[in-house]
Amino acid sequence: MKKLLMVITLAMASVLVAQEKTMSLADARRKIGGLIDDPAQMTLVMQQLSSTNQVAFLADVNAAIAKMPGSEDERTAKFLDANTAALKGAKEGNLTALVAEVFATVPPSALTVINEQFASGLFNRSADPSKTYTDDQYTAISKSVLDKVQDRNASSDNAGVRDTFAILMLVRASNGSPEGLANTLADSLKDSEAQNLAKTEWIPPALGSPANYDPMLGVSGAGSEPSPDVVLQISHAQAIDALVGDLATDSGVSAGDSLTGSLVPMYTDPVGGLSARPRTTDPTLPYNPRYTRGQTPSEPIGYQGQYAY
Repeated sequence: MKKLLMVITLAMASVLVAQEKTMSLADARRKIGGLIDDPAQMTLVMQQLSSTNQVAFLADVNAAIAKMPGSEDERTAKFLDANTAALKGAKEGNLTALVAEVFATVPPSALTVINEQFASGLFNRSADPSKTYTDDQYTAISKSVLDKVQDRNASSDNAGVRDTFAILMLVRASNGSPEGLANTLADSLKDSEAQNLAKTEWIPPALGSPANYDPMLGVSGAGSEPSPDVVLQISHAQAIDALVGDLATDSGVSAGDSLTGSLVPMYTDPVGGLSARPRTTDPTLPYNPRYTRGQTPSEPIGYQGQYAY
């Protein structure tokens, strides 16, 4: 009996040591080369860093990817994989800061894919059916995230474009409700010129079908736009992990706090009329992580008002 208790005690001690394992920023930086092609290890390393070091490390990772040889599609796939994995390892209360770092350090050309994939997966409002948010709650979450992104981008090149990519992610992740969210968030932009451009020249075409990012990329002087089809064929970031609840916690919003306002509508199958969860395997539906914006007009793009602005 004593022997069994000793074994259990040692096992518990091992678990506690593993949970408390930490890594210095210097040690993490030495691993960047191998982590870029190993998303699972990226998450593990992030989990061992302090909140402050997580942000600094993610910036270093994105700087390293930007310098890598290869095509725009290949680099964008690496940005998508690495940043998705990094966000999954966020310390409690640190997710919003990491999201802001993504929109501050990933090149605008790659944000064309990342904003769409984050919206359909990690931060989709319906990704976790056990947690629902009213329109007022989701708007509060979105404004909180945008404020953090703007603060981080205050000294960044192409700040207005980067902030607008964050708006696009939040609007897409809302699944079309509340109506007018894009304008509401654009009105929160602190730079008046960027606010006007976002509302009149950037957001409308970017939320079109197909999405047109030319006005935003032209202003930012970005390189060629990556192909979403090619990026998703290369990328490993296909699993959907619902992190919107963590954004809500960072924003001080609890799921189910309020019974007022409209709950997010579930995507409705245009053929069968059945409510579908966002984890669909149908690549033609917007909630599938491999969905891309290049469908022909005959293919289903979404429900009416999905991209209202």
